[in-house]
Amino acid sequence: MKPTLINAARVLVRVQESRFKSDCLHSQRVAFYALLLARELGLDEKYQKRVYLAGLLHDIGKIGIPDYILFKQGKLTAEEWEEIKKHPVFSYEILSTIPGMKEISLMVLHHHERYDGTGYPAGLVAQDIPLGARILAVADSFDAMTTERIYRPFPLSREEALKEMHCCAGGQFDPLLVEVFSRLIGRGETDLSLYEREFTTSFYP
Repeated sequence: MKPTLINAARVLVRVQESRFKSDCLHSQRVAFYALLLARELGLDEKYQKRVYLAGLLHDIGKIGIPDYILFKQGKLTAEEWEEIKKHPVFSYEILSTIPGMKEISLMVLHHHERYDGTGYPAGLVAQDIPLGARILAVADSFDAMTTERIYRPFPLSREEALKEMHCCAGGQFDPLLVEVFSRLIGRGETDLSLYEREFTTSFYP
């Protein structure tokens, strides 16, 4: 089953790369941050790898979103935003069909839930949100805030992003995970130059 899972992951990452390179780079950074956070929490290696793989594939469902919405530079309409919100469900529908991906697919499905229950797609609250999904939420949001995006060309500094995340702790984010991630940032252990030396080879040829 493990070779099947890894080969399927490679194929899906390549599909993602072929459609939107910038989002694929985003997913690689999210996977790296999520891995470091899982390690800092002392989670076992198997779970770390699942979180890492979920980070790589958390946005694969965007292949089901029309280009005119994904790459729109202006403000999304209410209808377009509802379409964007479908991508975690699309990701789940893709990943849950692959043997060995059940836990990973649930992490991906719920990575846009909010700790206070106002997220999507299911409106889960606090500990009802899978831990891997709560980890992805922190990693995903930090990278989105600190890199250039179509909808926001001027990224925040790491310090500004952490300040924003602390403000949203208990609302959008799990407060404990924000604290742990802040420690990682403070120790300088999230340097992206380390990425190539991390275990990307577990999932890449």
